[in-house]
Amino acid sequence: MKVSLPPALQQFVVTQVKSGEFDNESEVVREGLRLLRGEREAKAMAEMSAAFAGVDARAPKAGPTAKERALVNKLIKRHRQKRNGA
Repeated sequence: MKVSLPPALQQFVVTQVKSGEFDNESEVVREGLRLLRGEREAKAMAEMSAAFAGVDARAPKAGPTAKERALVNKLIKRHRQKRNGA
């Protein structure tokens, strides 16, 4: 895979390698992608937590309502689309 970067990002990558924190340019890009993926997954989890924030833990264990299931499915679908670049 080839990746094109604007000059400012190219310089940032070079600077990171020169700092000794990374052995090569690929390691810098991989770390950036890992951080991006983690950020997106954390956001999806926060959205799911917010969706369930109103669920009373003391309520009878009847399970989620159809509306709640639809919301969770929507959030999961949105997360997967973003993760897959759609």
